[in-house]
Amino acid sequence: MWSMPRNLRKFAVVAIILMALAGFISGLLGARDVADLPGETPASDAPASPIVVAPEVTPLPTDAPPPVLEPEPEPQPEAPKPEEKPQPATDASAPAPSAKTPAGQDAVGDLIEGADSAATQPPPY
Repeated sequence: MWSMPRNLRKFAVVAIILMALAGFISGLLGARDVADLPGETPASDAPASPIVVAPEVTPLPTDAPPPVLEPEPEPQPEAPKPEEKPQPATDASAPAPSAKTPAGQDAVGDLIEGADSAATQPPPY
């Protein structure tokens, strides 16, 4: 199952655990006692970062004029359309019973013919 000897595996496990502990301890030692929220001045006596002087940088304009908005054109009213009356739906998928089939019997052939005629019609979109 494993391709390395058992002693080498033990050494690798111990090395990984030691590195994890070292990282955790260095994180605890490097952290400040009280953290500052963004925008707060540091509460400790630690020196603040020096102010960088950059003469080639120009500040952003803070008093820029607002952009001029163009008024939207008013939509023209559409001419009223004559109302279209809906056409009555025709049910072509149900075939009429044939004269060959006596009344009261199941007409399987008529059902199959009706299914074939429905398959040839395009689907409604």
